[in-house]
Amino acid sequence: MNYFIKRDEKEYGPYSLADLQKYVGTGNILLTDLCRSEGLTDWVPVSQVIGNIPVPAAAPQPAAAPNYGGPAYGAPAGYGAAGQGAGAVYAAPEVSQYPPPPALHWGILVLLGVLTCGLFGWVWAFIQAAWVKKIDPQSKALLYYGISVGLLVLMVVAEIADGVAFRSGTRNGGIYLLCRLAGGIMWLVAAFNMRASIEEHYYSKEPIGLSLNGVMTFFFNIYYFQYHFTKINEMKRRQMTGYPA
Repeated sequence: MNYFIKRDEKEYGPYSLADLQKYVGTGNILLTDLCRSEGLTDWVPVSQVIGNIPVPAAAPQPAAAPNYGGPAYGAPAGYGAAGQGAGAVYAAPEVSQYPPPPALHWGILVLLGVLTCGLFGWVWAFIQAAWVKKIDPQSKALLYYGISVGLLVLMVVAEIADGVAFRSGTRNGGIYLLCRLAGGIMWLVAAFNMRASIEEHYYSKEPIGLSLNGVMTFFFNIYYFQYHFTKINEMKRRQMTGYPA
């Protein structure tokens, strides 16, 4: 039999009884959370479902070696049954062996991007892509961003050359437009490649069920990614300082 969890008016699941035991043991699910079995509509506290069934304890972290990656941040499920993308729940199941995502607050990233006319965003895209490369060695986001930057340089050179040609009456903006279009396409290819790696990581290696919206990725990519990274890092800090997730 499968079960669903309800917290803050959002529904997560389904989970097997073994999943409930595991998540209660790691603190992702509280005994006071509401639960219902598949096919029923009545909600009861998780404690009534678990009852006297032993709950496995979470494996303790070694005290001697600092864990810079922190605990993995997973949740019973990242999104409600209605597909509420903004309702991701970040909580900590067990221990992470992976480096934490870039820690700059997403609001500061947006501000710096505006103040530098987007230049800081380019730098941060490479920082994010380098982190993704660590958690997914198969990721090609760094390569695609590099190609995009190369095309940007060509675009600037073509624009300068076009300005010189304009003075001689032979202006041709075709190369400039081609580089600009190709650079924009490669930027999006890099962003969606990174999105796939991030989703795969947070579904399998650090399972929190994180799902990234395609439209938000298209328009806001690095800022949208950093919003979720900020949430994950905030929950890691809470867990490390002993606050409930």
